Amino acid sequence: MININTSDDKILQQQIISLHQKSVEGNKKAGQDLHQLLEKERSDHSDIPLLDAYHGSTMILIARDKTNPIEKLRWSKSGLKLLDGAASAEPHNIMVRLLRGKAAYKLPEKHFHRSHTAIEDYTFLIERQIDGEGFLEITRYWQLIYELGEVYYRIGRNKDASVCWLKLKHETQDPKFKNLLQLKLESLEGKPDIEQVPNAESPLSNLIRRAVNAAEQELGNQTKQQ
Repeated sequence: MININTSDDKILQQQIISLHQKSVEGNKKAGQDLHQLLEKERSDHSDIPLLDAYHGSTMILIARDKTNPIEKLRWSKSGLKLLDGAASAEPHNIMVRLLRGKAAYKLPEKHFHRSHTAIEDYTFLIERQIDGEGFLEITRYWQLIYELGEVYYRIGRNKDASVCWLKLKHETQDPKFKNLLQLKLESLEGKPDIEQVPNAESPLSNLIRRAVNAAEQELGNQTKQQ
């Protein structure tokens, strides 16, 4: 059970977990409802990192549904700030690290450069599971290892990706999953252990980046004038 230590603790926990899961599954209203709920709870309880982590994760889920690139970036950066703060305050909190790791995994590397965060959090969680804490169901544990391999692959750490996927191939009995892992391993054949992954910025991405920088500069100027 996630211990948030507030009044009506159990009801609040269930509400947060339910709304967060619905938001993960694509329910926009659930994300907005959870955002409002967490704003209130955090104003009443400012010293609970897990609330900050859930709020940060929720902000990134809201960013996912934004169509304006500038809004996407603003919500994502605000969410990451809360997640980093929560992880710094409680680095051994399993749920905080899981929320931050999942968020970092889903963000595009060329815009946010958070692969190192996903690797750090996923490695921490996998090691805790291996040490016998057993906080994850086996399928979620396998998913973490699979996604860790994906992160390594994205940044060109092919040998590390191979280690993750080979481990899973030896552990799972699911034929479809085994087949997927075999395809992943075959895609690494002939590749160096470490390679430079091109991160060229498209004209559209460059335009978005410039627009965001200009908007942030304008926002900063307005703040100074107030």
